[in-house]
Formats: sequence, structure tokens, C-alpha cells
Amino acid sequence: MNVLCVLEKGSWAESHLAGSIRALGHEVTVFHHGSGVGEFYGRSRRQVRAEKNQALLRQARALRAGTGLDLIFCYVYDDFLEEETARGLARLDVPLVNYNVDMATQWYRQSRTARYFTMMLCAQRVNMSRLARYNRRVLHFPMAAKPISSPAEARQAAPPDAPVTFVGTPRTYRTRLLGQLHSSGIPLAIYGKYWLERREPSRPATLEKILHDILLYGVPKWQAEGFDGMLRALQRHRSLSRPPIASPLPARLFKGFVPEEELNSLFAQSEINLGFSRIAGDDPATPGVTQVKLRDFEVPLAGGFYLVEWVKEYDEFFNAGVEVETWRTREELIDKLRYYLSHDAERRRIALAGSKRAVAEHTWDKRFAMLFAELGLKATPHVHASSQQTLSDPS
Repeated sequence: MNVLCVLEKGSWAESHLAGSIRALGHEVTVFHHGSGVGEFYGRSRRQVRAEKNQALLRQARALRAGTGLDLIFCYVYDDFLEEETARGLARLDVPLVNYNVDMATQWYRQSRTARYFTMMLCAQRVNMSRLARYNRRVLHFPMAAKPISSPAEARQAAPPDAPVTFVGTPRTYRTRLLGQLHSSGIPLAIYGKYWLERREPSRPATLEKILHDILLYGVPKWQAEGFDGMLRALQRHRSLSRPPIASPLPARLFKGFVPEEELNSLFAQSEINLGFSRIAGDDPATPGVTQVKLRDFEVPLAGGFYLVEWVKEYDEFFNAGVEVETWRTREELIDKLRYYLSHDAERRRIALAGSKRAVAEHTWDKRFAMLFAELGLKATPHVHASSQQTLSDPS
């Protein structure tokens, strides 16, 4: 098949989504819509967005008229995608799908263009019924893991600097909880961007951004979630405007960024890999908003022991205590960390079972096989599948 992937640049999406389709033997052209799926186009950048949308439509039409086009796979919000562009893509008579990997808090950011898509893909089940008001054809398309497919992707990472590791970016909730673990004597090593700089990833919450979101998404939010939903959204915007709390963690715990090709090795070598499922709510002592993430499949597939914050939907994918282990409170987390650090055989047994389950059920080739079947596509790989095009418009 010939597939056009419309993705953000420089993130997991290109290697996991476009890369996995390519690894199945299909021809893939990547169009970069920007630097992030939620990239903000304010008044000063409207012309930039218009030009990018026009370039996307031109590229899709050129592929359709040239080598042919069998699928357009998008990971994009309405912040970038204009309705006229979505309508133009739909008129190409090619299956057109859009993926949402943050259904807990960002499900509505595809509501304006949803009706133009053949199908809406949802990484989590939460809010699927709300998105279905704008396109009845929604498909649960969970995130997955990308198996090691070449020596270049299997570069050995240095052994972790502590038995318990966490890989991810700083957030206030994570910083607080990791600080409490450190104070309790848990041996930690923390990897990821921004820790060494002691800052959180920047996410704009300007007045223009807030007004933009109200204008574009206020109606869907109000209809689905009422006043409480609108209030929670405004509170999240306000929390993003506040400076992060001072980190209680010593600098020696921060180990910096880990290249993607070393992640599997790091996961496998760590005695315990920590997983935080919370995406909203800063206080570890009170419940927050949680959802299943990419890391939840990557760690088990790599053969790592995974101790992850419990999410109801997670029970669909792994058996807690058998294939992974879960926790719900700070106290339970500390107890299980201490228990599994002293029970090596049990920890290794769980990691092996989790790896077998992930390989059997939770890889991207399994996900895309399901999608192709749902779309009625005969996903026969091309004989010559080595070519690749990547297109980015200047911003």
C-alpha cells in the first residue's frame, strides 16, 4: 500500500506510527504538520497554518494522481487542520483516519473536522462516546510497542545507576512523588529531558490561547461535560501558567535524556521500571486524571519489570501481579517497591510473562492489522518498500 502519514515532527509518532507501517512493507510518505500535535497558531501565525494546510492538500492530491494512495493516517488536532483541508482530503476517496492518544483531556480537539474522516481512532476508551457525536465510526486503537527490528535500534544502554528507574519528563505530580520515594530511601535513577535543567516542558497558557480554545471547543466541552468540564479545563490552563514547584530531588539522581535506540536495553536492565499514569492533578495524596500510555507497552515488551500506576483500562492489556504490577496510592507504591526489590525471582517471572503477552498482543503490527481489516484494505506489502519521503513545510 501507499500511505500518507500526517504527523508532528521529532516525536514518538514518526518512529512508532510511520515507522511501523513502513516495517510492514508499505510505502510511506510523511508530512510534518508542525512541532507538536497541540501546536498553537495564534493571530500572528494564521498565514503559516494556511500555507501548511494548502501544502498538505497538494501533496495528498499529487500522491493520489501519481503513485496512488491507499490510506491517509493522521495524528493531528483541529488547532492545525482546517475544515476546508479535511473536506478536500475526504474528497480524494481514500480511507482517511485520525488518531487521538489523549482521550482523557483532549478528545474534543478533533470535533470540528471529525465528520470528514472515514474513522476516528482512540487510544483510550474514555470519551469515545463523546467523540462519536461528531463521527459515529470510532475505533478503540490502543497504543502499542515497537519491537526491535534492526541492530541500529538495539544499542546497549549503560547499566542503570540505581535499581529503580523512571523515564519521562518532569511534571509537578511526578516531582512530588519521586521526592517522597527518595525521602523513603528508595534507590532512584531518573532519566529524561529537562530534569538536568530543573524545568518542566513549556506549554503556553496565554490569554489568547485560552480564548482560542473557548471559541473552537467551548461548545463541544459544554455539551458533553457541562459547567464542571469547562471549569476543569480553565483550571488546567491556569495551572500551566504557574511556575513548577521547586524540586526536592538532588541533582545526582538526574541522568539525562535516553536515545530511543537505548530504551529497550535500559528497561530490561532496570530491576524496577516506574510508571506514572496521571496526566492531571498535582497532589499525590488525592486522585487525578489517568490514562494508558505508550510506555505501558514498551517496558513489558522489552522484558522489564513494570510497576505502573493503576488505570481501570489497563486491566484489558495485562494481568496485575502476573504480567506487570500496579499501585494506586503512595503507600502501596513504597510497599511494593520494597517487596519486589527483595524478591528477585518473582520479579523476573512477572517480567518474562509481561514480555510474552506484549509480543503476542501489543505490538503495532497487531494494531495496524486490526485497522486495515476494519477499513477493508488488502494490506499486501509492495515488493519495493525501501523508499521514503518526508515533507515539512517551513513554519
